Amino acid sequence: MSIFRIAALLLMTFLMSACSNLTPAANLTNRQWQLIEINGQPPVVTDQPLTIEFHATNQVSGFAGCNGFSGKYRLEGLTIAFSDMISTLIACADNAISAQEAAFHGALAATTGYELADGELRLLDGDGMVLLRFRAP
Repeated sequence: MSIFRIAALLLMTFLMSACSNLTPAANLTNRQWQLIEINGQPPVVTDQPLTIEFHATNQVSGFAGCNGFSGKYRLEGLTIAFSDMISTLIACADNAISAQEAAFHGALAATTGYELADGELRLLDGDGMVLLRFRAP
């Protein structure tokens, strides 16, 4: 095999490896994901959809029902961790929405992994159970 062919194969292998490492984060970021399921149930209807958005700067933000939130996230392969989460402090007038918001934040805190499949983002706990399901509109 010629040196040119070996170099070309090495370059292709390197590029494919680099692209495959970027794909999950690239598919996750710069989209506003809308919640379609929380702990196996559809979300309580609110005036505004519950959302999460992952920014390329490892910042995360969104809306949890009554309050906006933000913080940081860290990806390693298919594991994800959220940290330094903060939220606005608007009181929910509806008890169901307030409970849902608490469950949403609890699910984010319990999240250790994620899946991207069929146009959905699924946030998973340590046992692989789906805590939150989102779809990008």
